Amino acid sequence: MSKPIIGIPGNKIATQNSSSEPVERAYVNVACVRAIEENGGVPVLLPTPQNPELMLPALRLCDGLLFPGGDDVDPALYGEEPHPLLEKVFPELDAFWIYAALYAEQNALPVLGICRGLQVLNVAHKGTLYQDLSLMEGTILSHRQEGSRSTPVHQVAVEPGTHLHRILGTNSVRTNSLHHQAAKLPGEGLVVSARSEDGVVEALESTDGRVIAVQWHPEEHLDNLPCMSHLFQNLCKRAAERRAKP
Repeated sequence: MSKPIIGIPGNKIATQNSSSEPVERAYVNVACVRAIEENGGVPVLLPTPQNPELMLPALRLCDGLLFPGGDDVDPALYGEEPHPLLEKVFPELDAFWIYAALYAEQNALPVLGICRGLQVLNVAHKGTLYQDLSLMEGTILSHRQEGSRSTPVHQVAVEPGTHLHRILGTNSVRTNSLHHQAAKLPGEGLVVSARSEDGVVEALESTDGRVIAVQWHPEEHLDNLPCMSHLFQNLCKRAAERRAKP
């Protein structure tokens, strides 16, 4: 059986080269590429076009999608005005990522969301976000760590009986934390499958397990937390099963 193709919607960054003007580039972090490559899939970058529908042929080639981390989600997408603590947003990225999320929903593609990926998937399902964690009553933990991205900094409690619990095989795991936004109201068809001690939503999933999304960055834990590879193995396995269907 050929390996499943896992599409990864890309981010944008402006970098300086030998010329005097910054060059805008499409990219995905190497850690995400490695996570798919080492766990049974073929990673493919999906750059953001001006018209999301232009990427439809590329999406049709994908057996599953990985929505990675990145910048803030535009609050206009969930009916809010921007808060002063909102950081940089890229409406064109949001438009394509949500287009891809809806394509996955309509075509039963398995999906894994990471950090911003969780937030975009929640908004695509008509959920809402906290524009900054300081707006969430009771938040006490630091969710935006400094130093190495692979360092676990706080505990996450996994809900027993959830798909995430079955995948990770544990009731509790210590994870990294690199975000200042978080899910507020879960979207339609999504349920909370993990929280941190201060109540921040750390994972969402669909009841059928097609959508799995975590707020931390499991791709940075491949070497120090073996259970994190299970998230990518599960995505690739589900994608391979879909690919094998006539």
